[in-house]
Amino acid sequence: FSSLAAPIDFAGGTVVHINAGVAGFFLAVAIGRRRGFGRVPMRPHNLPLTMLGAGLLWIGWFGFNAGSALTADGVAGLAWVNTTVAACAAVLGWLAV
Repeated sequence: FSSLAAPIDFAGGTVVHINAGVAGFFLAVAIGRRRGFGRVPMRPHNLPLTMLGAGLLWIGWFGFNAGSALTADGVAGLAWVNTTVAACAAVLGWLAV
């Protein structure tokens, strides 16, 4: 399927994300669960700062994804649209969980 879609990997993201995922998995296994997990109620995280970080990351993605095309053409526009659609899908997935 991907050979028909002609994917463009601008910055080697596949290698970066696979390595980060594998490293994160093995570190999580090595470190283990937090002390008191499941027995003691954990303090919730700061939701406004979480949303601020997600918003800043989203703005950064626009510059990175569309800017990687190096021209203001259809590829950059498609990257812009894909970035928006992916972020919206992530929000819907987050709400579903």
